Amino acid sequence: MLKKEKLTIDLLKGGNGDIWIRLVSFYSIAALLPHLEISILIPAFMRRLAKHSFGDRLNILETHNEKIKLSYSSAGLRHLVKGFIKGQQYILPYQRSVINDKKKSQVKDKINILLFNFAKSLGLVHIPGWKWINSYQGYLDIIGIKKLKHVNYDDFVQQLRNNSSLIASRLNKNIPCSAELNIPADLKQNILVFPTGTSRQFIPVWWAIKNLPDAYYAFFYKDKDALAFENAGLKTVKFYHEPGDIIALAKNAHWTISTDSFPSHLLQSSVKNCTITITEVLSSRIISPVFEGEIADAVAECHPCLHLDRKNHPLCAAGHSECVNWKSKLYTESILHSVTKKITETV
Repeated sequence: MLKKEKLTIDLLKGGNGDIWIRLVSFYSIAALLPHLEISILIPAFMRRLAKHSFGDRLNILETHNEKIKLSYSSAGLRHLVKGFIKGQQYILPYQRSVINDKKKSQVKDKINILLFNFAKSLGLVHIPGWKWINSYQGYLDIIGIKKLKHVNYDDFVQQLRNNSSLIASRLNKNIPCSAELNIPADLKQNILVFPTGTSRQFIPVWWAIKNLPDAYYAFFYKDKDALAFENAGLKTVKFYHEPGDIIALAKNAHWTISTDSFPSHLLQSSVKNCTITITEVLSSRIISPVFEGEIADAVAECHPCLHLDRKNHPLCAAGHSECVNWKSKLYTESILHSVTKKITETV
């Protein structure tokens, strides 16, 4: 029996949704390239669900039990110099996406492209080709890795399709959930909404009151934004330390709506009675090509836009405190129609 070639990656840094997308992708890669032994280090809170979902093909590491030389980063090159000196290599899938999504290219962008290309030629960084910039993020995030660059996109998508029912069945059976999780008895008769997001995708309270006043709004139990919804008379439900809580709530809802944030990625892998609302990111990147639910695509002229967290940036790049999509009648109708359309189809 041939000894497997090791591929060990640090996924500790990055958004939770990014980490989940990468897990789904590496799970497909493990099937397409069985000669690879793929080991992945992820945040502790996600490990139980990851082992439950992907443990038959991926080795989910508990600690830094071996020196990992390959990790993801969204930082600029000058912030990576110390890592380079220590022999670290970085996977950088977003730098070109940011440049691509800018409304106007700047001189510094062209300089950055040259510098990143030079670092790539030295084997210090792994960057996806320009042709994949608007492709599904799961592929964009892995195709720059030297050992994976020969994986065909169509083969990758087909493997995602082959995996989808298997992963969904696992995520609908005996998933790890928090002991504190409380599922409302009437959730099956109601719409569940995950309104949060670190950037402008956050659903405004006024929109919730006007369009879905009877829905349940789900928040992480430490999220202070829940108070604004509760003070407005809206129903809220909490999820806790286990990401499986998000899936368990959605499984018990009549229909689920989620902004394009962490919950949306879990839901794309686990449920069909779901609408994902697109605000800042291209749907071609953020929505899995095998997702069978509904998509309410952005209609704003400034879409796509740069990700700027709300805490440190009160205004988006276009100068708005709220995404203008939420003020669009067309966008709202698209969300509400996606719910009634599917419910009507299944009656």
